[in-house]
Amino acid sequence: MSRTGQHSTSTSLAYEMYGDGVPVVFLHGLTFDRTTWRPIIERLGGHVRSIAVDLPGHGDTGGVACTLREAAARVNSLLETIGVDAPVVVGHSMSAGIASIYAAQYPVCGLVNVDGGIDIRPLAEVLQRLESVLRSDPFPAAFEPFQQSMGFDRVPEPDRSRALASQSIRRDVILGYWEELMRSDASELQSAIEAELAAIDAPCLGVFGHRLSSTERRHLREHLPQMQVEAWREGGHLVHLAEPDRFTARLRTFIDQITTAPGTSASTTSSAAPRT
Repeated sequence: MSRTGQHSTSTSLAYEMYGDGVPVVFLHGLTFDRTTWRPIIERLGGHVRSIAVDLPGHGDTGGVACTLREAAARVNSLLETIGVDAPVVVGHSMSAGIASIYAAQYPVCGLVNVDGGIDIRPLAEVLQRLESVLRSDPFPAAFEPFQQSMGFDRVPEPDRSRALASQSIRRDVILGYWEELMRSDASELQSAIEAELAAIDAPCLGVFGHRLSSTERRHLREHLPQMQVEAWREGGHLVHLAEPDRFTARLRTFIDQITTAPGTSASTTSSAAPRT
């Protein structure tokens, strides 16, 4: 049985909810909305409780951008309202950061990172170098290299057309989410992120759509040693949509592993109490 809902408080986030069982929260990447997760949710079926959320400034939530920490807090407010505790949180790209912050701050059953880097310094350096261009006209031309890097050509139809149709390339929203990267010292921000990652003690899965360098693998081992890391080299940035059957099967296996382990259930968590 499928259900849909709309959180309607001052921290409202639009969302869709399907199925029953282990709660799995899906957070989309920058410029997209919750509908990009439908190919995965449909394949998962009704045996998990899939909750796909529109983040601030996206989809039916609308509004303006916020910090990743604020986004995580608003997701938690939504989940408290609908009675969800200790979910598996799945985040793509930018939302891998939101999901990681969520896992560091609130109880979770598991964390899934979909092609989201945990070393933000390379992106921060690019954005700081291009800031004046990104803030000037025409923005679509300035954003085009980022768009091309997503690898839409690797996503089969009809999911490719659906993902493109779901996109909303708004300069205010994109630059709003990138503001911290453009305004912060990259090394100091990276240190803060690594301290946050150290607070995550839940099982983790990382699925990346590119070949990981030795530096990337070492960084993951150092800061998320419990992460099961997979690099699907032909998947591209939209790896979950490029290989939806494979991704869904891997996600289902991960969920089964962490919810059937001794002392673990859908209502318990590997994390401690919420941290502040």
